[in-house]
Amino acid sequence: MTDPHTIESAPATQSERAALLTLMRDELAGRFDQITRLMGLTWPQFEALYESRGDVRTLKCSGARVGYYWIEQRGRELHLHALFVLPEHRGRGVGSAALRGLEEEFLGSVDVIELGVEQDNSRAKSLYERCGFQVTRVLPELGFEIMRKRLGGEPAK
Repeated sequence: MTDPHTIESAPATQSERAALLTLMRDELAGRFDQITRLMGLTWPQFEALYESRGDVRTLKCSGARVGYYWIEQRGRELHLHALFVLPEHRGRGVGSAALRGLEEEFLGSVDVIELGVEQDNSRAKSLYERCGFQVTRVLPELGFEIMRKRLGGEPAK
């Protein structure tokens, strides 16, 4: 198990940003094209959106890259566009530590953290539920659920 106290985030380099974009496309497989179409975006438009919105960070443990996340603060809400733990580091507490780190960093500047998760990704949904996220909306046309967590202990709305 990874010691969660050793998980750090740092701004992603251009090559790390490219690696996360590739991971997102690979992990979502054939659904990614469907999702971007439903969003009214082409792949190049999605790439431009990715490059222009929010903040991409690399997660490291003892200096080794263990994952990435892409966040965007929208007023008093933090949207977690993506959280990817590299396959060889899954199940070691990296995701939980990353979420705790976001909560600590943004406590006081945001009221809620929101994310979307594939409905059939039971491992990720379980992680988010253990960390206090609740399903607040289902988007069956995308195969996603929207989950939220209020910071400060209040239920998600």
